[in-house]
Amino acid sequence: MAFKFIMSKTESIKGALTFGVFDTIAAIILGEFSWLRLVGMSLIGATVYAIEIPSFFAWIQDKSGAMSPIKGNWYKTLMTVIYFNPLWIARHMCFIYLLNQQAITWGVLGAAWQSFIYGMPVSVVVNYLIQNKVPMNHRFLVSSLFSGCMAIFYAVSAVIFK
Repeated sequence: MAFKFIMSKTESIKGALTFGVFDTIAAIILGEFSWLRLVGMSLIGATVYAIEIPSFFAWIQDKSGAMSPIKGNWYKTLMTVIYFNPLWIARHMCFIYLLNQQAITWGVLGAAWQSFIYGMPVSVVVNYLIQNKVPMNHRFLVSSLFSGCMAIFYAVSAVIFK
């Protein structure tokens, strides 16, 4: 199966709600709440994330189909960990900076790397469970909930590791 983008109204709603709510929690913790950020992260969750994440999950599910169960399970896990890499985290942090109307510096890459490394132990375990225990039609929602928790971590990391 070639990579193809999947777009769904249901996934868009899930993305808007989860990324909007969890980022708002992060913003409140950091004293950075703004309506622009709430609306912006909701729109990003409803579009960018709601399209790319389910599409990627479907692609890796298809790619792992011919593998042995153990190899396929670890393949999906590692591909997911690689997908949510420091550049993905840096992009997410850049969205936050843009919505906060803050300057973006090269320091975001260092913060993203540190977030990736510190989050790795949890990320591997949770992504293993998501990719191998959660039915495909619920993976984006469960992944979004986990990503929402990680978004709080990334938002706090953007300040701590700056």
